[in-house]
Amino acid sequence: MGVITVLDEETISHIAAGEVVERAASVVKELVENAVDAGAKRIKIDLAADKTAVTRIAVTDDGCGMDDEDALLAFRQHATSKISRPEDLASIGTLGFRGEAMASIAAVAQVTLTTKKQGAKTPEATRVVVHGGELVEHTATGAPEGTTVIVEGLFYNTPARRKFQKTVATELAHIYDMVERMALAHRDISFVLSYQGKERFRTFGNGSFEDVIAAVFGQSFAKELVPVKGTYGIVTVSGFVTRPGSEMKSTPSRFYLSINRRQISSRPLQWAVREGYGTLLPKGMYPAAFLDLEINPSDVDVNVHPTKKEVRLSREREVQTGVQDAVYCALHETRVFAAADQQSHTEPRKDSGKNVVSMLPFSVLGESQSPYERRITPQKKETAAPKIQAAALRQTDRQLRRTERFDPPETAEFVPEVLGQIADTYILARNETGDLVVIDQHAAHERVMYDLLLARQEAGLSGQELLVPVQLKLTKKEAAAVPDLLPVLADAGYTLEPFGKDVWMVRTVPVVSASLGDPAVIHEIIAQALDKTSSGGEESVLDRVLKTAACRAVVKGATPMTTEQMQRLLRQLMATRSPYTCPHGRPTTIVLTKERLAAMFLRT
Repeated sequence: MGVITVLDEETISHIAAGEVVERAASVVKELVENAVDAGAKRIKIDLAADKTAVTRIAVTDDGCGMDDEDALLAFRQHATSKISRPEDLASIGTLGFRGEAMASIAAVAQVTLTTKKQGAKTPEATRVVVHGGELVEHTATGAPEGTTVIVEGLFYNTPARRKFQKTVATELAHIYDMVERMALAHRDISFVLSYQGKERFRTFGNGSFEDVIAAVFGQSFAKELVPVKGTYGIVTVSGFVTRPGSEMKSTPSRFYLSINRRQISSRPLQWAVREGYGTLLPKGMYPAAFLDLEINPSDVDVNVHPTKKEVRLSREREVQTGVQDAVYCALHETRVFAAADQQSHTEPRKDSGKNVVSMLPFSVLGESQSPYERRITPQKKETAAPKIQAAALRQTDRQLRRTERFDPPETAEFVPEVLGQIADTYILARNETGDLVVIDQHAAHERVMYDLLLARQEAGLSGQELLVPVQLKLTKKEAAAVPDLLPVLADAGYTLEPFGKDVWMVRTVPVVSASLGDPAVIHEIIAQALDKTSSGGEESVLDRVLKTAACRAVVKGATPMTTEQMQRLLRQLMATRSPYTCPHGRPTTIVLTKERLAAMFLRT
């Protein structure tokens, strides 16, 4: 007798259940997907639990329902209404198609199905009860059109599987996350989730992306998002992403991506979203993303994972590029401040009183007409060194003149009105709606300088020749790597020539500042370029060089500025295409709205 045997049906069903039904959330997912495929407009999920596990799951929908015969067939393995032949697998438009869900759930739980077909000629509904894969009851009953599935005693007949379930709180968290994802993907369906008889979550099925996001995360969070919409290549993208400068996370926990209304997990698409941010995203941080992608179903293979969490894309690179372009365009078309008339770009508001400044309990700028007039700071007025202070202001003025050549975009933006300065580092301003704006002066000028360097590099105007070349002594590591970096350094404006053993002469530097020829600066740029070489291509090395050069050539923190200088800096910042963050992704501005200030002072 051979050693290979054919497994019995019970063992086969338990194996299938192990693949499809991992936990309580898997049950909810399969039942909700069936309800969506049934054309439901309202789906209600009721949960109950004891101290050890989720004990009852009930999913009710107003979908098409089933007749008596289909209600029985639904519990058969590989019985489905979604496909009928192999060719159908090439273009699946429904969430379920394997015909495993009901059979797998019923194999490891006690399931009661009550269903009535829409427009049925008979008044009775069908009730089917299955325990552990065995039919217990099949009767007629009274019920409205639609379907209700009640699952109890999950894994009651597979104690080994039940032993590996997590705490009730963990299981509930997975269920909530799954329902939220389904609601975000199917905004035209009303979802209601209840636990222990109390409603915990509700959407209204009005098709609004914003309303579902607000229902899940709150109104204040929804206001910090930027809309994404458009067709890019083979993919149509709609949804929202986090506004640059808003709260980011260190993990992609708020990525909600769906393809043809199917929620999926995809590292390549997460990467595409982050690439769309470019320099607007802090290193190691992730934005929130709520994106729905529409792709030709024939380009999507959903039959690669038992739980259908992952999909395979036949033209994945094109989809990635489309998502990246969609996010990039959305972030660069949305401005951080509301638009105003052209006069507002050059002059402060006529009605701006001085009382706002005089009431601030920290250092503020006086009404200076001269760009070099010393800032009046309480407790420092007696001890400040006028010559040092004046020299610092002249240096700041030179730095601002270098970036004054930056050409503003066609769509200009309201320039906030400067109120003062904190710690010689942060600029306080007021926007046109009266909200308080706090600007990091170094990050703001760094953004201006980076965009200028990038624009000049793209136009081939990156370098200026030094009157006296700078001699540069390199370490062995730097000397070995510099020959490969020469093309990138040249694109950034640096021309280096060998001049003996481990010695190079710097003949040109970026046109914006001769100070970028300082050997210490060039050593830093080479070090940054070498570090980037290990994880990116030539383009990323160039980007790193430009970022480092921008950082070293601009106004620093702890630098006093006059009102006129700060106003000039804000005009330059608002003229950039990405005023929200510095090139490294740190925010340049923080807006404290009147509503937020009122809440902080408990005035709401």
